[in-house]
Amino acid sequence: MDWLQQFDQAVLSWFQSLHMDWLDGLMVFITSLGNYGAVWFAAGIALLFFPSYRRYGVLLIAGVITGYLLGDLVLKPLVARPRPFVSLPEAELLIPLPHSFSFPSGHAPSSFAAAEALFLADKRLGIPACILAAFIAFSRPYLFVHYPTDVLAGALLGVLIVFALYGIGKKCGFFQRGSIFQKQR
Repeated sequence: MDWLQQFDQAVLSWFQSLHMDWLDGLMVFITSLGNYGAVWFAAGIALLFFPSYRRYGVLLIAGVITGYLLGDLVLKPLVARPRPFVSLPEAELLIPLPHSFSFPSGHAPSSFAAAEALFLADKRLGIPACILAAFIAFSRPYLFVHYPTDVLAGALLGVLIVFALYGIGKKCGFFQRGSIFQKQR
């Protein structure tokens, strides 16, 4: 696992070399969009108002919640990986000090679960959501609160959760025409 830590440190050093005032402000704003999954919950709730997208709104919200449960409540305490600023305390943080463990990133599973749900609903919604999810994920190591592998693992977790929920939903008939979440014609 030494090679993994060396990889993380090298990528973090690269992220730190990118810092500029305007980019710092932008990354603080972008990361705040992912706080508590707020932007994604808003998107999921918005989908609930449109009968043809309602089931994807449910999928999105379920994916974000499941990502939180598995990532923050199960994996973080189980792995108990300290955050980068704990290992390198000389780094200046631009956001409030997070108090949980580092692995996996909590922003990444919610962002990528939501983006995947939106992509399944409609590629025109999914592509911008994937771009926003990538920016939110990028912001976490940039702001020195996650290692790159924390973000990669979180992104993979989010995508896998939505694929699993989507598969279960299909088997149960949730995504078929005429389900209770779709307007009857």
